[in-house]
Amino acid sequence: MKKYLLVLLVIGVAFALSCAGSQMTDVSDPNAMFAATSNQSLAKVPVKGFDYKSSKVPAQEWDQWADAAAPVVKGILDKLPDGYVLQVTGHADARGPEERMGAKPGNIKISADRAKAVYDALRRKGIESPNMTYKGVGSSEPTADCDPQDPCQRRVTFKVVPKE
Repeated sequence: MKKYLLVLLVIGVAFALSCAGSQMTDVSDPNAMFAATSNQSLAKVPVKGFDYKSSKVPAQEWDQWADAAAPVVKGILDKLPDGYVLQVTGHADARGPEERMGAKPGNIKISADRAKAVYDALRRKGIESPNMTYKGVGSSEPTADCDPQDPCQRRVTFKVVPKE
């Protein structure tokens, strides 16, 4: 019986610690709830397929993405609450330096160029808003499902964030 109670106690503590460590959304703030819900939808629609050190939006990937995801992005932009922006975020793999080093532009620059390229492509498709921004984060936000140096890290994602 003591072992059973000890196991339950350990499970309860582990559960409490995992809940405390995760980011919780303030359910009383409808804007925060909108951002969280929107970000769940946007997480499913990254633009992928960038070549190494390239910010050129891959035509085939873009066409497939635009058909399925552009309406999601437009819908979120149309409903964006005050104080929030839709951030187009560029990412890089971890194969090069983050900052410029000699002739190498660095992952921050490459990822910012990717974000800007997708931002510009959205605008050409008629999706524009003063509440849409772009930012490059280099290799600082890798996806968990592939190696940090893998080409799958070269992508652009979208998220609703508080306006700075």
